[in-house]
Amino acid sequence: MEDRKQNDQFVKKKGRAIDRQFNTGLYLHRALSCGLSPSDLEEISVGMVQDIFIEKANDNYEYPFLATQSDMDNL
Repeated sequence: MEDRKQNDQFVKKKGRAIDRQFNTGLYLHRALSCGLSPSDLEEISVGMVQDIFIEKANDNYEYPFLATQSDMDNL
């Protein structure tokens, strides 16, 4: 991984190309597609909305292994 300097600190995170610029219109469109109303957006932070975006994207992921109760007990 390449190190990039960001805010006087080195970050070990690779940048990737973004298909489109994230702007207010796109933010509102994605929020509405997640079922959030404009009044909901007044009550929660941008970070919370981004968490909802991430969780929605994870809904379609096929996990190769699901933990069983015995796996949880072994923790």
